[in-house]
Amino acid sequence: MAKAEKRIMAWSKCVVEIGNTGDGDTMAATLTSLGTIKEKASSLEASEGDALEAKASGGETVAKEVLEGTFKFSTRVIEPTAELETLLGISEAGTDGDVNIKTHVIEGDYSLKVTPKNVGAKGIKAPKCAITYKPGWSEEEGNYADIDFEILKGDCGYWYSRFTKTASA
Repeated sequence: MAKAEKRIMAWSKCVVEIGNTGDGDTMAATLTSLGTIKEKASSLEASEGDALEAKASGGETVAKEVLEGTFKFSTRVIEPTAELETLLGISEAGTDGDVNIKTHVIEGDYSLKVTPKNVGAKGIKAPKCAITYKPGWSEEEGNYADIDFEILKGDCGYWYSRFTKTASA
């Protein structure tokens, strides 16, 4: 009987880092942590692409092609920092220690790296992403930001990569 393969799960306490996409849509050279991630608030999901169909008289399908869908990482950051908002280009220092929010629209492309806690688990690196930033507040959660990363196909030759976390040196 074949020995079962050991599975190492990529869950809990993942580190989420971002940086400005490099030249040629390559992975960012410098990455910065998003900060504290809310428990059970991150996911990586694919969506189906559009379907193209050709139908003949009588409704018979004679050809069909399904286009590639999207791949999106979503997370919630607890008490986002002024440094994160500055990195994303949505804020600037104000007077008396205030932070002035200029916009919620994130300009440009960012790289994303999600590193799992467990050694041997699979993480993801996406060199080019479009970011959507949605801040909020509640009595239960305080300040937070819901951040979505739509993984884009760039000029680097691949969409995203998966890596295996190794033991730290």
